[in-house]
Amino acid sequence: MMRGGSFLKSVIIIFFLGALASMSAQQQPSQVSRVQRAIYIFNIAQQVSWPEPLEEQFVIGVLGPDRTLIDLRAMAQQRRVQDRQVAVVNFLSIKDIQDVDVLYVNRKYNYQMPYVLQSLENKGVLVIAEDYLFNSSMINIVRVGETFRHQINQGLLSQNSFKVAPSLQSYAIANSEKWQALFEEAQDSLQTVLANAKEKDEVINRQERELLSQNEIIDTIQEIVKYKDNSIQELREVDKLQKKTIEDKREIAQQLEIKIKNQLRELDKQEVFLQNSKREIKLRQDSIEVQKVSISDQKKVLLEQSSELDLRATVNWLLTGIALLFLIAGFVLYKNYRTKKKLIEQLTIQNATILEQKEELSQKNEDLEQFAYIASHDLQEPLNTISSFIGLIRGDYGEQFDEVGMQSLEFIEEASDRMAKLINMLLEYSRIGKTRVFTQVDTHKVLQDLEKDITSLVTRTGATINYTQLPVVSGSEVELRLLFQNLITNALKFCPENKSPVLNITTTKVSNVDNPSQGMWQFSFSDNGIGIHQAHQDRIFSIFQRLHTNDEYEGTGIGLAHCKKIVSIHKGSIWLESELGKGTTFYFTIPYGI
Repeated sequence: MMRGGSFLKSVIIIFFLGALASMSAQQQPSQVSRVQRAIYIFNIAQQVSWPEPLEEQFVIGVLGPDRTLIDLRAMAQQRRVQDRQVAVVNFLSIKDIQDVDVLYVNRKYNYQMPYVLQSLENKGVLVIAEDYLFNSSMINIVRVGETFRHQINQGLLSQNSFKVAPSLQSYAIANSEKWQALFEEAQDSLQTVLANAKEKDEVINRQERELLSQNEIIDTIQEIVKYKDNSIQELREVDKLQKKTIEDKREIAQQLEIKIKNQLRELDKQEVFLQNSKREIKLRQDSIEVQKVSISDQKKVLLEQSSELDLRATVNWLLTGIALLFLIAGFVLYKNYRTKKKLIEQLTIQNATILEQKEELSQKNEDLEQFAYIASHDLQEPLNTISSFIGLIRGDYGEQFDEVGMQSLEFIEEASDRMAKLINMLLEYSRIGKTRVFTQVDTHKVLQDLEKDITSLVTRTGATINYTQLPVVSGSEVELRLLFQNLITNALKFCPENKSPVLNITTTKVSNVDNPSQGMWQFSFSDNGIGIHQAHQDRIFSIFQRLHTNDEYEGTGIGLAHCKKIVSIHKGSIWLESELGKGTTFYFTIPYGI
């Protein structure tokens, strides 16, 4: 019984330790990758220069219920950033973010990166994102196998006046294709980890079934113990009977001794009888010794039973520990479910708000376009009257005016012409998007035809326009032609007089930031012109916004507003990168199909 109980105890302890080792092995790679992520974020922060002096304490923010918060706080006790102590704080909402130097955002919590960047613009906050698309954040990181790689958006960093160390720049991913490949490799690694986790779950289930089998063995042992208890009870009853027999025999021996004393005189005659009595007493003593040995064996049985009871107590403690582990796991799963449910409710409310704002903005745009059309159309009649009267006055009374009067007439006529151009441009702006009939447009042919129409401008400025084969897109040919024309004429017009304009037009395939499954054509128009100061880049696409006088460069200030509206109608986006004195690059995107 002792050997069987020890063996069962060893089996159960080995099974429990194996389950714990399996759980530990499952968590170990995750723990290593989390520590590597924290180290990677600290290293990036160490190799970036902030536009303004930092406070005495360096603050890192974590957006969302991310366990990276725990790893960063543990790392902050060991390392410093920019020779400053580090504090790590948590934000559950974008609007709550404040007083941080670095913000870490993981894509799995569904925070919209454009909204995050807009909320933190020019606030001196470095945004480090994980698993987002190429060029969507200031710095993106992605886990590949057991390490991390990063991508740097130099445009966003420069816009927020951040400077990156050459060592960090040299190891960055430079193009979206390689970034997409790394992202897919990270997804494959994640699937492999999930598959391994599934296999380990199957092992745990199998071990649970083995534990049930062990419980059946324990039940069998309990029945054996019950049977032994009954046997011990029977032995105790036999022992009582034997004890009673010994007492009787002792009483007989005393009676014999009395008889011997009384029969001393008959000692010689009873010698033989006395010898026989001694032998009988010796036999009885041997019987008593045998009974003592039996009692000792019964004590051993009782000790074995006590050991089995201890084993049962140990098994009960182990089962209690396993049940406690399952309760903790259930609580963690329930907490994660509640967190995800709360996030889904917040997203639903935000989507409803965005939809309402979209409808309101659409109505305001329609009202504004209608107002612009009516205002510009009604302004043409009095303007035509002014132009006609200027011609009559010049023809009938021109000889009566002196030099100042004639110059005044010329100023009025020039102002009238500019007013007419502005009204016509305003009419064109209000008409953009009125006809939403899209066809397949060969942008390469559109650019070739447009190049023929502006031959005189190209010849006069000595310009060079470089481009390769452009794609076919779905859109309005008239509006796309106007888009190309405005960007090309701006590039040729805003160029120093002592320099020949050079315009390079290229296209690349990218993914839609808001809808990654949708493909986009990204066009770029890069010139060597005068450039645009960063302080004016935000308002360059607003209507009638001009950075120069008519004496410096002619124009109405509505061309880029036309461009933005045309791109918006085609469900794309437009932006620019420029440095004063070194030229400007305009980017815009058009989906493959509308």
